[in-house]
Amino acid sequence: MGYLNGPLYLDIASKGMSLAGVMLMIFGQGPWFTVGVFAVFVGVLLGAGAMVAVRRVRAPSGPSRSAFFGAWNRRGGAAEDDGDS
Repeated sequence: MGYLNGPLYLDIASKGMSLAGVMLMIFGQGPWFTVGVFAVFVGVLLGAGAMVAVRRVRAPSGPSRSAFFGAWNRRGGAAEDDGDS
């Protein structure tokens, strides 16, 4: 799993930035509240970047995505109908 280092660092940075922003919003006064809102916004953008990066580096034959109530076909064919009802 050495190829996931970049997205892992992005994920850690996004959570840290969001946590720091929340702390600034709670304990900061005056313009520090605005800095906290900006930090949370940047943290959310980094988190979205981490999710996009993981989608791009994951192997095509990797695990199938989760399906709500088995509604979508999975790569392994687990959601296919066998026809006996």
